[in-house]
Amino acid sequence: MAEASIAVFVDYGSPLARRVAGDIWSGLARAVLDAGYSRTSAFWESLEEPELPAIPGGPTVQIFVVGQDRPEAVEEVGEASEPGVSGVYGVVVAVPHRPSPLAGSLLYQGVERLKGRGVRAGVIEPALLHALPSECEAYARRLLGHVRR
Repeated sequence: MAEASIAVFVDYGSPLARRVAGDIWSGLARAVLDAGYSRTSAFWESLEEPELPAIPGGPTVQIFVVGQDRPEAVEEVGEASEPGVSGVYGVVVAVPHRPSPLAGSLLYQGVERLKGRGVRAGVIEPALLHALPSECEAYARRLLGHVRR
């Protein structure tokens, strides 16, 4: 069976980002089991100071999570990415119950930063997510669906 390697880069300074990243991970854990992966490797790193771990075979999924409450963190998206690796890239802006009208702009900036690093637009899955397990799990399943294609 296949192995899923997941790298999650989180702005730990944002309570919103931490909660949403946790919910995404929970959704991914269930999704990889349902998809029949025999092994899953997870790498959690700070978005601001990534250690760039050696990930065997490269990550299947790289997710960057920033919070609407700390918009400056979007400048770090992409710095930790490994653009030569095949897989899917998630860019998430964690939003409160009532998102700011600027949340979409943050999402766009995150996607553009990855594209600037050489990541093809077709492998980037952007999302504005609330800290709701069902919403984050649906996103996680969508990410994993891109990998299985």
